[in-house]
Amino acid sequence: MEKEPLLQKDHPAKTRPRNESVPKVPTKTRYGTLLLVNIVLCLWTVAERLHSPVVTQYLYMRVKDDVYPNGTEPEKHNVTCFQNSSTEGFKLQEKAQQITNAMQMQFSTSKSGCELVVILILGSFSDYVGRRVLFMVPTVGYFMKNSILTAIIYWRLDLRFYYGGEILEGVTGGLSLFKLACYTCVSDNTPAKGVRTLGMIAVDVTIAVTEAAISSVTGIFIQNTGFFYPSLTSALMTVVVMVTIMCILSDNVKRRGASCRNLLAGFKNVFSPFFTEGSKRRKVVFWLAIIAYFISTLSSSTGDIGNLWQLNYPLCWSPEMIGYYSMASTMFQQVLSIPLARLLQSCVRDPVIAVWSCVVTMASNVLQAFSYTNWMMYGVAIVGCLSISIGGILRSVLSQMTAPDRQGSLMASLSVTSIVSKVLGEPLFSLIYRSTVIVMRGAAFLASAGGHFLSTVTVVVFAMLSFSIVTPSSSPQIPEVDSVPSAARRHIQDSE
Repeated sequence: MEKEPLLQKDHPAKTRPRNESVPKVPTKTRYGTLLLVNIVLCLWTVAERLHSPVVTQYLYMRVKDDVYPNGTEPEKHNVTCFQNSSTEGFKLQEKAQQITNAMQMQFSTSKSGCELVVILILGSFSDYVGRRVLFMVPTVGYFMKNSILTAIIYWRLDLRFYYGGEILEGVTGGLSLFKLACYTCVSDNTPAKGVRTLGMIAVDVTIAVTEAAISSVTGIFIQNTGFFYPSLTSALMTVVVMVTIMCILSDNVKRRGASCRNLLAGFKNVFSPFFTEGSKRRKVVFWLAIIAYFISTLSSSTGDIGNLWQLNYPLCWSPEMIGYYSMASTMFQQVLSIPLARLLQSCVRDPVIAVWSCVVTMASNVLQAFSYTNWMMYGVAIVGCLSISIGGILRSVLSQMTAPDRQGSLMASLSVTSIVSKVLGEPLFSLIYRSTVIVMRGAAFLASAGGHFLSTVTVVVFAMLSFSIVTPSSSPQIPEVDSVPSAARRHIQDSE
């Protein structure tokens, strides 16, 4: 005879599941949220890809105006760029490249310190206050940055005003915080299985495909209208992103009782998997993953030297040609990315796919270092098509090893790692490029290939050690609606 009734009062400390505070929504709603996240990310990427080429090419134009004396500009000689190294114009052209590259590096590093602090705060705290704040804050900052650049172009203001835009983007988290929001939403709405890896890769694919689609249009836009209208369009597109977030994107992951104590707990959750939680082997696996992620991101943080490479000798491409190449190479890679990942998942585990991607990326960089003709650059694009997002795979594997209420903290730690690697990587490759642009132009790409080799070795060790690590939960953070009555379900849980 039972001593306790079947329908008894709930005992929260003993029986309440870990994520019961999260609203329960049906599967269709979860997939709808994922679709909206990718739509918002697509709109943001359009704004970003309109902005970035404008900055690079407008800076280069302003620097050339200051560097070239009258009569030595390439346009006066009816050429896209100087190719004879003995002429004065060629030497001034190299100097303009170096100055532009140095300015880009300074702009980039001016915002990075602020981004680190903001991402640690908002990324970890989002586990308690919800995800929508992660979308809104960086969007507002990016709108202000776009507005400042538009004003600089329209009134031909001093380029130093652009530091204000970079700092504003930094204190609002920028692209790093926006991507963090997308990754945490994927973690919230997918089970800890291979489908989460595909979801993470899908975020990267959305970014890359949108970049490819808009790149050629941006080149033509700049070539036909100048710099002002593309910059203004980017600012207006950011407004569309803000309206979409406020009016359409719902926030299903929101817990009650957010406070300063939650904030401190969030900070602790960012670092605890690497120092205090789990077995020694689990901590070693986390460290290997974060090191591989750091090296891979650092090795890919070449900044805009690829555009400078294509604009000048030996390729001397026009902005339109750069746009077409970027569109074609990126589109082919991303169209193949998810089918290739799904095919490889049927044969090997996710960490092994990461090893494959590291090797392919390394080969692509080596080929680019020695590319001096258009056909060789096309070969770089073909090899790159076989690569899959290394960061997306590592994020997914670590996410599957992390509890549902720690996803924001985990993504914050990865975002901080990404920012630090870019802060170190972009000045490093900028210095390499400036120092070797006359002697050996491809040295920066060879250095990038060397970094990917180290990342490959680290991922191989990570793949071997992570084989038997058990994931803490196979359920999405937002569980499906269950037809079993709650009281009977709690009784079953108690009996188990």
